[in-house]
Amino acid sequence: MDRDLPGPMTPFDELVTTPELQMIKLLLPYTPASGRQTLAALVKCRELDQAVRLFRQGNNPAAQTLRECRPESPDDLLDCLRPYLTPQQTSALDTISQIREMMPLIEILRASQAATGSASDEHCTGFNFTDLLSGMLTPEQQELFAEYSELFSQEQKNEKKGDRSDGQ
Repeated sequence: MDRDLPGPMTPFDELVTTPELQMIKLLLPYTPASGRQTLAALVKCRELDQAVRLFRQGNNPAAQTLRECRPESPDDLLDCLRPYLTPQQTSALDTISQIREMMPLIEILRASQAATGSASDEHCTGFNFTDLLSGMLTPEQQELFAEYSELFSQEQKNEKKGDRSDGQ
């Protein structure tokens, strides 16, 4: 009996869904087909009504927690999303996080190569840090890494040309 269990409820859903509505949702597949649509619409209407009430009450502490929740960094935001993601989405999120962590190192290595005239040195020594780092990744991660590397190299080329966002 290997069934996929539903993920945890989001904080918002916990505020607008009562235990009774949750029970009706669980029983919905077992109700007669003729009444499912009406029952499902009723549940969603009750949740909508609860959501409107939640935000209409200005001093409701539950609504205040939803308004004031501000992650300190993008990584904090991604960590907040993690419990609600599928395993495949979590894997993609981990890959993005790994690439974000590697980018400063790659930029440092590129800067040091540029400062020492690496274009010619790289061919002489046969050592390329980018190839070394990408060799440590899975094929999917290598693809993402290549895309991000290309994106960052295009940004650097634009900066070298004098392109600026203020039009000067």
